[in-house]
Formats: sequence, C-alpha cells, structure tokens
Amino acid sequence: MGNLMRRYGGHHGRGKPALAVTLTALVLGVTACSSGDSSSPGTVSDSSVVDLSTITDAQAQETVNKALQTDTVKLADLDPTVQEAFRRASIELTPDQLDKAYECWTGTSCTVGDGKTTLGIAEAYGQNQWRKISKMEVILQALTYPDIGKIIYTDAQGDLAKFQANVRSLAAQGAKAIVSYDDFGAAALPAFAAAQAQGAKISTFVGPVPDAPPSSLANQVHGDVCAVGEEMAKVAQDDLGLTGEVALLNGTPGNPQGATWNKCFEDKLSGGLTVGAKQDTDWTLAGAFKAASALVSSGKDYSGILYDYADPIPQVIDAYDKAGKKPPAIITWTSNNGMAKVWEKAQGTDRAFPIYFTNALNWEGRVSVTAVMSLLAGDDAAADITVPQPFVEAKAGLYQADRPDDYPGPSVLVPDDLMTKMLSAG
Repeated sequence: MGNLMRRYGGHHGRGKPALAVTLTALVLGVTACSSGDSSSPGTVSDSSVVDLSTITDAQAQETVNKALQTDTVKLADLDPTVQEAFRRASIELTPDQLDKAYECWTGTSCTVGDGKTTLGIAEAYGQNQWRKISKMEVILQALTYPDIGKIIYTDAQGDLAKFQANVRSLAAQGAKAIVSYDDFGAAALPAFAAAQAQGAKISTFVGPVPDAPPSSLANQVHGDVCAVGEEMAKVAQDDLGLTGEVALLNGTPGNPQGATWNKCFEDKLSGGLTVGAKQDTDWTLAGAFKAASALVSSGKDYSGILYDYADPIPQVIDAYDKAGKKPPAIITWTSNNGMAKVWEKAQGTDRAFPIYFTNALNWEGRVSVTAVMSLLAGDDAAADITVPQPFVEAKAGLYQADRPDDYPGPSVLVPDDLMTKMLSAG
C-alpha cells in the first residue's frame, strides 16, 4: 500500500452536519450495473426507506468501534462529516442492494438509481486487496445517497499520466463527486484542478497533499503523521515498557512520511529508550525481510521494531525465525491477516511477542464520499479532516482462518457475506 498517512489526530469543525439527522427520509434505489458505460438502466430496484434519524448514537458508535478497533474514540468527538459518514455506514443495506454493490464492484460503470449525481472513483493503483476492498467501501457508502445515480471507476495501475487523464475523463463524463487514493501527491493537483474547474468536488483519503489549494482539492481525509509517531512512543514506553534500543523500519529512502514520524517518535522518547537503527524497506515484502535480516545479523537485541506498514510484518518475523531468535515487540501502522497469523502462531510458545497495530484505514474512503456529497449539497465540510488512528494490542481471535493473508483485518466495514463473495472472486 505504501506511503500511508494515518493515526490519532484531532478534528476540524464544520458548520452543520449535512444530511446527518435533519434528513427526513433516505430512499435507496439501485438499478443494474455493468462493466461498461450503461445508458439503459436495468429493472432491479429497491424502494426501501431509511430515516437517518433512526440510526442511533449507539449504532453509529458500534460502527466507530469496529472501524477503529477500540471503544476509546467517541462519536461525538469526531468531525461532523466523519460522524455522518459513520451514521451512513451503519445503515443495513438490503440483499438486493448488496447484490448491486457487488455488480458495481466487478465493473467500471454502474447505474445505481435515478439520482443526477455521478460519483467518480479515481484509483491510482487498484491491483491489491486493500484497494479492492476500499473500492467496495466507497460503493456501499454511495448507495446511501439517493442523489447518486451512477458510479464510474478508473484505475491508472500506477501510471501518473494515466491517472491524470482518468481524472480529467471522469469530469468530462459528468462526475461531480470524485474520490481518490492519490499515490502521486502534488503531481495530481493539475488534473484535480481541471476537474474542479468543470464543477467537480474532489476528496482524497489516507494520503494527504500538504498545502493543496481548494481550487485543486476540495477535501482531504487522513491521519496525523507526527501524532502517530508520538503515539508510537507512548505505546513503546508506557504500554510495553520497552528499554534499550529499538529499530525503525521505513519505506523508500528519504520519504517524507518516514522522516516525519521518525522525528516525532524520537522527540517523545525519554528515560532508557533510544533508536539504535533505521532501515529502508521500499514498502516491499522482500525489502522488509532484508531489513529485518540486517537487524538480526547486527548482533544487537532490539527491544522493539516500529514500522508504518503491516503487510510485511510476516517477513520481519520470518527473518528472526530463520535466525533462531525470538522476535521483539512490534508496533505497526495498519493491519492484515498475515500479520495476525504469524502473531497468533507464536502465542503460547517461547517465541511469543506482542503486537500493537492500527486499523486498516479502508473506511476513510467512506468519509471522502460524505465530504464531497455534503459540499455538492451546499453544506459545510472542512477542507482538511484529520481522523483518529489509535493503536490497539493484538488479542486472541485476531487471525481469521477463513480469510487470505492480504485481507486487511477486522476493521473492514463490508458485510461478511459480501466480503466472502468478493474474496471468492479473486
């Protein structure tokens, strides 16, 4: 996934919670989806009515707890746009609607109702499990808006020029709401600006673009990179009681994300804990194994390894296993099932080690949908929304044996039956 921006942040105020409780009735209509642009909607529809005011605070809080994997973050403390996003995520869609969501997920263009708004999903690289599941999170959120009549999905497959062209194409096809995981940072802004000049509102999630002007980017949803580094220091010292030296694993050499959280982590250290090593991994499995192997061969006994990417944690543990050494404590951003598997396998043995991790972040795409729809409705949504990324300790049952290793974990808000169907499709 790479270059993720996350963690435990504050929130920015907003004037009024658009459509949150004041909406009288939400009509969810869904018609056919296809793999191409469909000008002839199918006949399947659902006329169920959901009044958002019937979604109680307790129901929304339960969704927050699942998304963040903790009950320590309260709904009322979140940005109003985030609150509305979680209320909408708490709506139980009908079987027909979930079937339509799946059809939309398998295609690139989908008619979902009679609404006049087209939602564009501008994916930079949609080829891994995390991105595929994030696409579904966005689709499910879109189905709670009767104003959204069509969804168009594009995938640049990691190519900047293609990504820029796709954003412009979405605007040309009439997409007024566009959400994106932007791997390209500021390089994407000219295309975003061109799309917004045609009347679109664009929101990015997870990876922020610092100092992006409103003319280029209407909204961003992300965590606080410095705050995550500070929280990692708190977990290391207060929760785990680590002493001696720890090692920091980063992604590509010199990446600003790593530089930021590393500094904020080190600035919060006190007492007997210091940073003894830093290794770059390029955010790859092979890179993580190489970096961990270097830590092992150094002959030092690091009390902890801190990383900003959970997927390669099995490779880190494998390096220690191959050397016959007990793994140290792990503190990592995000989560995945492979990480949970190697942790659970070690429990009850002399090689057991603790892991603290954050949620997998896929749900942030839902907040982006709510932000752009609020803006299009003329309601307030902060230009920069910082969402919480609390760390939680791994507990028994984290590993899900019926899910693949690259499954992001229990913070996913996609219903279980639908997720099983998606995973079966590959």
